[in-house]
Amino acid sequence: MFRGVYNRKFEDLNGIWKYRLDQNDMGYRQSWYLEKEASAPGWKEIKVPHNWYLEEEIGDYFGTIWYTRTFTVPEYMQNDRLFLYFEGVDYITDVWVNGEYLGQNEGIFNSFEFEITHLVDINKENTIIVRDSAPKDLTEYVEADHDETPMSEKYKFHQSIGITQIKGHMIEAMHRPGSMTSFRQDGNSGGIWGDVKLIGRPAVHIQYVKSFTKIGYKKDWLGDKQDKPDGTGLAAFDVFINNGTGRAVRTEIKLSVTAYNFEDDTVSNISREVVLQPGDNVYKITVTIPQVKLWWTWDHGFPHLYTAAFSADGDQIEMNFGVKEITTDEAGQWYLNGRHIFLRGMRYISSLWMSEANETMWEADFRKMLDMDINAIRIGSHVERDGLYTMCDEMGLLMWQVFPLHYCISDSDDVINRASDMIRDMGMMLTNHACMGMWSVYKEPEIYQLPDKPNVYFKLCEILKETLGSVDPIRWIHKGDYREGVQNIMIGSCQDGDMDVHKALIQPNIVEFGADSVPCLKSLQKFIPEDKLWPPHWDTWQYWGLFYYNQFRRAKVEMGNSLEEFIHNTQEYEALVVKEQIEFLRQRKYQPVASMFLYYWSDACPIMGSGLLDYYREPYEVYDAMKAVYTQVLISLEWEAEPHILGRQKKYARGSKFTGKVWVNNDHFHDIEKAQIHWEIHREGQKCIVAEKTFYSDLEQDSATVKDTISWIIPEDYVGNYVVDMFVKDEDGRILSTNYCVLKACI
Repeated sequence: MFRGVYNRKFEDLNGIWKYRLDQNDMGYRQSWYLEKEASAPGWKEIKVPHNWYLEEEIGDYFGTIWYTRTFTVPEYMQNDRLFLYFEGVDYITDVWVNGEYLGQNEGIFNSFEFEITHLVDINKENTIIVRDSAPKDLTEYVEADHDETPMSEKYKFHQSIGITQIKGHMIEAMHRPGSMTSFRQDGNSGGIWGDVKLIGRPAVHIQYVKSFTKIGYKKDWLGDKQDKPDGTGLAAFDVFINNGTGRAVRTEIKLSVTAYNFEDDTVSNISREVVLQPGDNVYKITVTIPQVKLWWTWDHGFPHLYTAAFSADGDQIEMNFGVKEITTDEAGQWYLNGRHIFLRGMRYISSLWMSEANETMWEADFRKMLDMDINAIRIGSHVERDGLYTMCDEMGLLMWQVFPLHYCISDSDDVINRASDMIRDMGMMLTNHACMGMWSVYKEPEIYQLPDKPNVYFKLCEILKETLGSVDPIRWIHKGDYREGVQNIMIGSCQDGDMDVHKALIQPNIVEFGADSVPCLKSLQKFIPEDKLWPPHWDTWQYWGLFYYNQFRRAKVEMGNSLEEFIHNTQEYEALVVKEQIEFLRQRKYQPVASMFLYYWSDACPIMGSGLLDYYREPYEVYDAMKAVYTQVLISLEWEAEPHILGRQKKYARGSKFTGKVWVNNDHFHDIEKAQIHWEIHREGQKCIVAEKTFYSDLEQDSATVKDTISWIIPEDYVGNYVVDMFVKDEDGRILSTNYCVLKACI
């Protein structure tokens, strides 16, 4: 069961450990868990935390590794109850201290701990031994290839069947080593990837606090008799307390609530007298916050946070929380604190190897996201380190969290049981974060190219939703993509590049959109051997994420005559088709589109991926293209053509009429009065304007509106490209949005 760490005294046990590979699973039989075995020959040094894939001597190893180190109990903790805490180990962990078995944990993201008070000797060194098993899942792989792909048999498209490990993207996803081939589990994420700590707590201590917040309402009996916010906030907390004294303890639970990241002298205090029975106890304590300051996304307000300070029998902890309400209606629209909100979102995974994730990485990424006007993040089939969510709390980034299940999971009762335990841990780990907006229990539960599919949507997903709901009964819990108004649109990748989007049924929540690309040559050379680069060795390229069928049959990208030209062609197509997907979706704001999340911010490993940035944080061409059209105010052109195809050259016969709608989105929650709207058409590379218009219009708050229609006869005397340039300025002349569209006049 998840336990909160809070502000505890601790001894850092990170650093140099020793490790030993157990390739033949000899460790148990030879009693490597005994204290004397820790000093036996055969152990090598390794740094913890780490993922063993990143260790040159280990690499992409599947199986078991044993770890050991010694520690002493510092004097300032010698009167405390002692706990051995692991932030995260992938995947099945067994732990011994001084030869005594502590227990086992299964999972990748879920922290765990063991009490070791009566096992340690405070006068000498103590020995920790950890057995970490991260084996290859015993799934079957079957070929499910598209026609006309040049890869050899093992590198063609393969479908896994009935995976039983709960690791989500870290074991089963598109963009990872071996991606979609018979090697699709490669890139093992095993290892002690998180912090290890010796934690001291008093005999009676607060284990965990679960928060529940709500805006205060009151019926207007003298007015329209409608329920209205009354200016207060309700904060209720389940306080979990462990009494290790062996006797009943009469005490008070005290709660004090103060402002954390804003100026407010108001202090809310409350106390409750309780009798703690030996062992675990849980009590509710509730406080009303007068003149509450709500948590908002950064673009619609300020992410106000409060600090809740708890005490019980002398033990004290603190935690931050925010007061907000995020709701959805039957049409799939989102409301933050009662206000309709449009989510300009981003899918995110910091790294396939979690030991690389840290505050420096997140802050650099999130600052760029804020600069791109992103207000929401979807963590898909993966759980990040707790510090990432804390950063989102403080930056005002709303979070859509997806439990680590992806694609082809078994629907066995055993998997359901184990996954349920882990989703409960996920809920307890994250529910207190103000940034948390909504949940999904599974990424894509029905994506199988198999005639006989596991029934995970109606079995596993049902139980997971019920389990998560027992932890968080307030937020919306979504069972799985492609249901309940959720959709993926990956034109030129998962869908044909020539699909007619006007005939597509668009759902409210677009949780993936984007396309594939090849990273820049400097990055590509870091993971593709020189002799496999050009001409492309298709087995190698497919292994590292180039989906041949997607690039050449769906996107229809031309290879060109050189590697540099091929890279440019893939990136140029991705930049254009992503730009136009964004414009298309934003023109349908609330009709029906409520949210949109690009797939991905950055590639989680060295790969030919779908990110704005590659694994080395080098930008794809799409980075600047997307930044230009994710602004809160957007001017865009919807050209009139049937079929309506995105990402392709827009060809018109000379002498024909071009027509297009000029859209303007205003995602601000205020009107923009007397905005200047301008469009002009000129030949590409020339300044001579052949048509233009400037006019003024008010932009209503939170709107997407057609402001003008361009109707223009294409001249007979020119074959080549015309550019439609557009901009919006406010009444002070500041540019709010610029955009363009290229038209080709043909013979």
